[in-house]
Amino acid sequence: MFRLYDTDGNGILDSTELDCIVNQMMNVAEYLGWDVTELRPILMDMMVEIDYDADGTVSLEEWKRGGMTTIPLLVLLGLDTNVIKDDGNHVWRLKHFNKPAYCNLCLNMLVGFGKQGLTCTFCKYTVHERCVQRAPASCIGTYVKSKKTSQSMNHHWIEGNCPGKCDKCKKSIKSYNGVTGLHCCWCQITLHNKCASHVKPECTFGDIRDHILPPTTICPAVLERQPTVVNKRQLNRTDSAMLEGSGLQFQITPNPGTHPLLVFINPKSGGKQGTRILRKFQYLLNPRQVFNLAKTGGPMTGFQFYKDVPVFRVLCAGGDGTIGWVLETMDKMNFQQSGQEAQVAILPLGTGNDLSRCLRWGGGYEGENLIKFLQKIERATPVQLDRWNIEFSTNEREDEEKGDPIPSNIFNNYFSIGVDASIAHRFHMMREKHPEKFSSRMKNKLWYFEFGTSETFSATCKNLHDKIDIMCDGVSLDLASGPSLECIAILNIPSIYGGSNLWGDNPGGRKRSKSSKSQKKREKERDFSSNSMSSSDFNFTIQEIGDKQIEVVGLENAFHAAQVRTGLRASGRRLAQCSSVTIRTRQRFPMQIDGEPWMQPPCTIHVTHKNQVTMLMAPPNNNKLKLFNLFKK
Repeated sequence: MFRLYDTDGNGILDSTELDCIVNQMMNVAEYLGWDVTELRPILMDMMVEIDYDADGTVSLEEWKRGGMTTIPLLVLLGLDTNVIKDDGNHVWRLKHFNKPAYCNLCLNMLVGFGKQGLTCTFCKYTVHERCVQRAPASCIGTYVKSKKTSQSMNHHWIEGNCPGKCDKCKKSIKSYNGVTGLHCCWCQITLHNKCASHVKPECTFGDIRDHILPPTTICPAVLERQPTVVNKRQLNRTDSAMLEGSGLQFQITPNPGTHPLLVFINPKSGGKQGTRILRKFQYLLNPRQVFNLAKTGGPMTGFQFYKDVPVFRVLCAGGDGTIGWVLETMDKMNFQQSGQEAQVAILPLGTGNDLSRCLRWGGGYEGENLIKFLQKIERATPVQLDRWNIEFSTNEREDEEKGDPIPSNIFNNYFSIGVDASIAHRFHMMREKHPEKFSSRMKNKLWYFEFGTSETFSATCKNLHDKIDIMCDGVSLDLASGPSLECIAILNIPSIYGGSNLWGDNPGGRKRSKSSKSQKKREKERDFSSNSMSSSDFNFTIQEIGDKQIEVVGLENAFHAAQVRTGLRASGRRLAQCSSVTIRTRQRFPMQIDGEPWMQPPCTIHVTHKNQVTMLMAPPNNNKLKLFNLFKK
């Protein structure tokens, strides 16, 4: 690292090179969204501190003695990140405290602007920057060295900086008076110092014990076993590298009756939400069961870590693309052969979050208390989700322009051709060129609105129904009858475009309208929904996510999709419900799979059922029921 900044190679860092280091730290701090108004003089003082002989330069010996052991310097250089080190070592990060906070070492208050001190991500031990070198290695343990270790665990208390009420006497803890109060890192209980003696020393891991992997259940594997479950032919280079790395170092023996949670977090989803949620889960759970997909290279590392757990739950914190990534890795693990059972829950961090909406996890994470969210996972109901294979065969011609790479041969949510894919493709191309313009979920939706409006006027996919042929279960669809179409969507779930239900609700349970105009309109829509499979009445066909059936819907234009979203129209044009689809296109069209768009030359598309995966459906929201009971009282 020293040689990286020693640009002239003379073995010392002069003032110019030290200024470059400070500028890099400032850039990192600005990228992380820190308040940098008072940061530069602090960093300059840090550079002066590691110049022990005060000659205006820093030698390699001085760098090793001071620079590489100054924790704030390592944080800003990106060397001290949320990586699980040896047990007992803290994982520091600079933090701004909104409330009075005290140093656990010198017991004095942390003062200043911006980031006043450092706190451990895993245990919340807090210190001044000047005290960090003397901080004891008292962080939590994440595993035991032998199976003979006692299975009971004591509380891991951190003193001070725990405002709130005592869980024993229910009185307030006056944390602003100094370092007072105790908080357990595992069971999350908070006590007065005097009340701690009235609590048993053994820790029960609190309300989320069903999700936690206690350190006593994890121990190093004595002999590294060769993977027998995974089909090696299905692994890519990244997955193979993960298997050769840290995947086979530990053996897990979960407590009977528990369902340990395996957490995958995509920090690139949801702006900066992913990084904050990563730190919160590393604090609430065992840090070894929380995986950062941006650093592990994929979910394979986590699934290999859980190779000895027979029944567990998986939490995907990200968008629909992250969920598809995890489900595809589960296919490679071949759980049916190994006898393992995994159920998947979702913490929505993406833009559309269509699968999350269908399973009642919501359209986006809004800052909900994560302990309550984990308790909601315990009450969730297992449901089966269909997954579909999609194959493309093209007749390549020399005069034809080649298409883009196909993002996947499996889809979980939907596949579409036409105007919606054109909008998504334009959005994708713009985001690739100018990523800084897509920094939040709201900005993304505004860009979609702009592209959708322009596509309504340009109509690049006009009369799409004349340029494609569709066969459902071997029966051709008559697309000529009814209005012209600009989009064909194949739906597996009742949500697309961030919450639109193109298939529509089943009208059988609705009250009949007294207006004759609305009755005529429904009859007209019913006529448009018919095709050569006239024996089916699609107006009363229910859409399910686990019935091994798929729905085919047509849209007249981009405005039609907006009308369905706002409720001005009940649904798209229902074309079929079937178990297999074959589509032949006669010209180049934009297409998308689960929100991933590309341009595809003329081809033949085959859609068939692949398998089913167990997902978790969130319990229904009881806010309306609680409000009713409140008025009833």
